[in-house]
Amino acid sequence: MKVHHIGYLVKKIEKAEKAFQELGYTVKQAVLLDEFRQVQICFMEKDGYIVELVSPVSKESVVSGLMKKLGNTAYHICYETDHMEEDLEKLLHKNYVLCSERHEAAALGNRQVCFLVHPYLGMIELLET
Repeated sequence: MKVHHIGYLVKKIEKAEKAFQELGYTVKQAVLLDEFRQVQICFMEKDGYIVELVSPVSKESVVSGLMKKLGNTAYHICYETDHMEEDLEKLLHKNYVLCSERHEAAALGNRQVCFLVHPYLGMIELLET
């Protein structure tokens, strides 16, 4: 599996985008609404590294609780996989717990994603190539 991006939870996506631009990041994908997860998402890039800004738009957002608990912070690493089912099974046998069933990600060309958590590593995302 290859790292695709780092997910960064932010309260105000426009202000976060500007702050990342001040660090030399450029917008790779403009802000869009993911209605399924009730978040705004923007991808930014610098030196080949991609950051996904994720901001809740409602109390029903899948990240609203995290925002209240953690505030603005990096919160997941996304890995691309050519073998989603196989890699998912391997991770489940290595103490990862599925916290989000597979679904299409609007911000990633409707490719399938799922989220898992590990008791010592936190959250990861699998992205089907």
